[in-house]
Order: sequence, then structure tokens, then C-alpha cells
Amino acid sequence: MYRLLIVDDEYHIREGLKLMVAESGLSVEVSDVASDGETALRLYAERRPDMILLDINLPDMSGLDIAKTIREKDQQTPLLFLTGYESVTYIRQAVSLQAVDYLLKPVTSGDFEAALRRAEDRIVQWRRSEEEAIHRHRSSEPLYREHLLLDLLQQRRPAAEVIRELDRLGLFETGGPPYTVLCCELEELEEPEQQEAATTSELHGCQEPSSHLFAKLAWEAAAAAEAKAYGAAVSRDRRVVLLAAASCRAAERTAQQIRQAVQERLNRAVSIGISRPVGRPEQLPEAYEEAVQAAEHRGWVGYSQIIPYESIQAAEPSSGYLLEKELLMITEIRAGNDAAVHAILQEWSGQLAGLPVKQVKMIITQLVLFVMRIVQSDASVCQLPMQEQDPLLELSHLRHGPEMIDYVSRYFVRVGRHVREAREKGIPRKFQRAKEWIREHLQEDGGLNSLAAYMNMSPKYLSARFKQVTGESFAQYQTRVRFERARELLLDTNRKVAEVAEIVGFSDTNYFSIAFKKHTGLTPTEFRRTFL
Repeated sequence: MYRLLIVDDEYHIREGLKLMVAESGLSVEVSDVASDGETALRLYAERRPDMILLDINLPDMSGLDIAKTIREKDQQTPLLFLTGYESVTYIRQAVSLQAVDYLLKPVTSGDFEAALRRAEDRIVQWRRSEEEAIHRHRSSEPLYREHLLLDLLQQRRPAAEVIRELDRLGLFETGGPPYTVLCCELEELEEPEQQEAATTSELHGCQEPSSHLFAKLAWEAAAAAEAKAYGAAVSRDRRVVLLAAASCRAAERTAQQIRQAVQERLNRAVSIGISRPVGRPEQLPEAYEEAVQAAEHRGWVGYSQIIPYESIQAAEPSSGYLLEKELLMITEIRAGNDAAVHAILQEWSGQLAGLPVKQVKMIITQLVLFVMRIVQSDASVCQLPMQEQDPLLELSHLRHGPEMIDYVSRYFVRVGRHVREAREKGIPRKFQRAKEWIREHLQEDGGLNSLAAYMNMSPKYLSARFKQVTGESFAQYQTRVRFERARELLLDTNRKVAEVAEIVGFSDTNYFSIAFKKHTGLTPTEFRRTFL
């Protein structure tokens, strides 16, 4: 059955279309419906329907805008448009977006069925061409296996069919359960010249040295942890690694070695989300989603971190709630007042000791996330020793309240000490002015050249010195400040999302929502719902 997503803001039209589909006798079922663009894009990302029917006029955005966003990552999914307006402009745009059909309201069952048949034909043609491409590449087994692995993880084909083929290639025979998925997000390169060179070389399916090298690094890291690794390139900056026969500890060691090897040999930072282990290949799509969700929390946790799914799951129930004592402790850690942190910890630890273990873990995990953000937000204090870089990993191993309290107390004291020492070292005044200028010009197109003119430096020299002095590239710092400011503004319910987007430099609200979710793991609306 082909899964259809219907996007229309009128309830009766949605119900009528569902009835037409049910009565058509076609191999099509309505898997989801949406009444607005934001919901449609979320359902598309989560469910990946086989075909999509879009009303052009929606309350928050145009169906054509939704289609453009989808086409940026997906050229195959058949799109059908439904509207009450026979506009030549609309039709031209629909054609440019490779639409299967353009239907006018009220649509007849005959026209609708014919459009669905054309969508079915489009899917069949695409899958046939894809199968032909697969057969052409079978002589290159690693590439073929990579393609199959993505088919399974992203549910692009029936799981049973893909698993049989992977079994034929020996993937599940050479390494049995438990299986764990790592989602590796490669962060931006430091130099613009390197970014430009990398843009065309790391797409999935390309046999570029960096893609092969990453797969080799993952295999070596897994072998050192006595596990098996199979990798695939999802996009230019995202790699997925399937670990077989890997315990939780082995998965974590593999992730740590991948991070270190990527930094040393590819000169890239990488954030890695780790799924919970699963026992059967059929459960791998769910594990993949967990790894992606964990990796996408790097906007909160901090970049170049290893993030177990278990840690973000533990934090969610209390994500919008911190007691006065905890807030005070965060303030003192931020200020580097380690004596005050000691005093608060003594009282706080006694209070936590009387709570159930689950509640202790939720509160502690939430606090660790906030403190990691403090460390991440100040480049001068983020250079903690290697053994202190993964507090979420360490916390995920602990099962008893007293050991959690003991570990996190020692961690907070160490972070506070590092903050204080970094404050004492300080940053040259001219680069403090550069940071202030960036914060004040978020609404403008304040690029590196504009800052260089303000600082009376050449852009190349400023870029190198900014990184050297602050520990972050200009682009990394500007992006981080932009989304930190956005989060602050979104907590003011009197401000509309469009207003917040404009203040932090986004003229397009839809693009702001997409970028905000990429960096924080939540849309602006979900962020407000979670934290207010």
C-alpha cells in the first residue's frame, strides 16, 4: 500500500478525500492528515509518506512553499496540488516542482483517482530506475550495502525485503545483536576555503576520499571496541553508523574514538547521537530515529559532544522546570564562584537524597544539560580535560541516587573552577568589542567583512585571530548567539514567531523555523510548548 499525506485546512474536504481514497480500490491509504504547513513538514520528516496532496492556500504558509522545502531534500516523492484557484502562476510553479497533477476544487472522484494512479506510476518508475541503479552498482558491494542500510534505517523500502538482501550480503551474520545506531553530525569546517571544497565532495553515493575515510575510521574504532561497524552517508554533513555485537560500553568507546579520529584526521568536529541497543534488525528504524533525535539536541547540549538518547529522554519530563535552589547554583557556576557552589551543593545533595531515583535522575540530567550549555556558550571555558567531556555518558551509566549525586556534585565543582580560571585569563578588549558588535547586529546582514571593517582588520586576519582568541570561528559564534537570542525572545509570549525571526536576522519565518529546529531539535512552537 502506498501511504498518502493529505494537507488541507478544511475538515470536510479532508474527510471527503479520505472517503474517495477508501472507495477508489487503489493500493493507496491515507496515513496522515495535516491542517497547516508546520504540521505537514513535521509529518513528512517523521513519516516519509509515499505521496503528498497539498492544498495551496493554508493558514500559515503556501502549499507551494511546503513543496519547495520538500524538494530541497527529496526529488522523488510525488506531489499533487489542490486549490480553488485556476492560476497560471500557480500552475507554472507546480510544474517547476515536478507536480504529478494540479486539481481544482471541488474535485471529482474520477479526477482524483486518475491523479492517484499517475502518482502510483511515478513511484513505480522511480523505484524501477532505482533498482536498475542498484544493479549497476552491485559490483561495488560497499556502496550497495550502504544503499541498503539507508533503505532499512529510513524505511524507504519494506524492512523484510531489505533485511533479506542484507542477510545475503552477510551483514547480520558477521555481527549479531545487540545493534546500536550512531548518528554523526559533522560540524562546519573552520576555513571558508575548506567549506567550499567539501560542499561538492561528500554527497551520498559519491566515492570521495573523505566519505571512504570516515567509513574506515568508524570500522577501525568499532574493531578496537570488539564490535562490527557498517556506515552510510545520509547527507553532506551526516553519517550513520550501525554497530553490531556492541555492548553499551563498546558503543560509547566507538563513538569516542570516532570523534577523536575525525578531529585528528579529517580536521572536523563531530557530534554523535547514540540510540538505545535493540535486539532485532526490524527495530533498527526506531533506533535510527533515536540517534537522530539525540544528535539534534547538540544545539542545547553543545557541539562536539556524545549524546545518548537515554539522557535526552530522562531530561524531557522536567525540561521546563527548575527549582529556585538549582537556578541559584547555575548562576554561581556561570559566575565561577566555586565556594558558593560548594555551599549550595551540600544543602541540595541532602534534599535530593530523599527523592526517588527516577526523579533524582531527571533533575540531575536537566541540570547537567544547562551547565553544559554554560560551558559551550563560553569558548574560553570549554576546554575541559578529555575525561570530563562526556558527562551525559557518565551519568547514563549510574543507577543509584547517591552515586549520581556524588558524580554530578564533583562535576559542577570542576566546571565552576574552570569558569573562574578562564575568567581570570580574560579575552583582549578588542575581541570583547567584536563579540558585542555581533550581538548588536544580528538583525543585519553582519558578515565577517562588515565586522572586519568595524575592527579595521583584514577579514582573513580577523577570522584567524577570532578563532585563536575565542576558541570559536566567527560563523560558529554568530550562529550560536543568534539562536540563544531566539530562545530568549521566544520565552516572551507577547512576541510572535515572525517578530523573533526578524530580530535575529531571518526575513523568512519558515526558514527560521527549519533552522531553529536544526540547531535545537525543536520548532519554535514546540520550544514554547516545552518551556512555558
